[in-house]
Amino acid sequence: MPVISAVVVSYRSGALAARALETIRRDAAVSGLSLETIVVVNSDDAGEARALEGTADRVLVPGRNLGYAGGLNAGLVAASGEVLVLSNPDVLVRPGVLLALAGAARSGPVAAGPAFFLDEGETIHMPPAEEPHPLALARRRLAGTPAAFRRALRRAFAAADEVAGGGTRAVRALSGALLAVSRATLERAGPFDEGYALYYEENDWQRRLRTLGGALLCVGAARVVHAYNQSAGVEPRAAAWFAASERRYFTTHFGARGVAALDALASEATATAPPAPLADGVLRFTAPVAAIALSPLADFGSFAFVPRAEAGEWRPPDDVRAGFGSATWYARAVDPATGRVLAEGALT
Repeated sequence: MPVISAVVVSYRSGALAARALETIRRDAAVSGLSLETIVVVNSDDAGEARALEGTADRVLVPGRNLGYAGGLNAGLVAASGEVLVLSNPDVLVRPGVLLALAGAARSGPVAAGPAFFLDEGETIHMPPAEEPHPLALARRRLAGTPAAFRRALRRAFAAADEVAGGGTRAVRALSGALLAVSRATLERAGPFDEGYALYYEENDWQRRLRTLGGALLCVGAARVVHAYNQSAGVEPRAAAWFAASERRYFTTHFGARGVAALDALASEATATAPPAPLADGVLRFTAPVAAIALSPLADFGSFAFVPRAEAGEWRPPDDVRAGFGSATWYARAVDPATGRVLAEGALT
């Protein structure tokens, strides 16, 4: 097995990055893999850099925020491995992840990604990544409708079944929270576009790879915990960066059609009445079994997913609840067979 280079980009996320690197090193040791670790400190914080010095083989401090794309590129220039693992700081890598992803990444011009979970108990599946496309924007305009929710529910069940079976499937998009590629694939597709300050850089790169004949693989045997928005959540400019990156992506790849789809989405955006708060933080439902959708969006336009909850109630695991911070999240219990909503409420 070749040397694996893990590149973690940290921005005001030193504690998270240290924990991520710890789990990456532990996984490599258990699997007997040769590992090189590199952390890129994008903040102008000498304290963060010093705190990470003992956690990685190399700590790169560019002295300014290069953005996620720029941070990855800087780490990749320094990396020597044949397989490259590119990671956010807010992940926990489970045993066997590196071995499974490296095997998939070496199978051709491929980017490989794991199955993501929101909680450390691995009960809450993160939503499958969706390719940014004008049709996807049109579907977002329908968010909150029963038809849109049922479609998303079918995708969530299908993705969860694939993960449960440990299978690998070709997909049209992967989360950028953690990706594995071979050096040959990276050289074929080129570096990440640093014109994206944050968000959409992985979508742009994946689209380029697919245009060149490459593939995207979701590896169900690789399981990673991704703490939602723990890294970007500390940056007050994140929302503005998202909007700028989204417009740049759709303008670059779809031209006038992309701009029109974005403008239509913005002009038709409507507020959704949120569910009533759950006073005790427990979602109760009158059925022996329910599936649970969990979302920061009141319209459940995108949601994490629990395929099976029993005993007539569900509460978020403690680590997930702690991650909510001051934000409000929403939980919905549905009949697994019909998609009928059994109960819902707000979690604060």
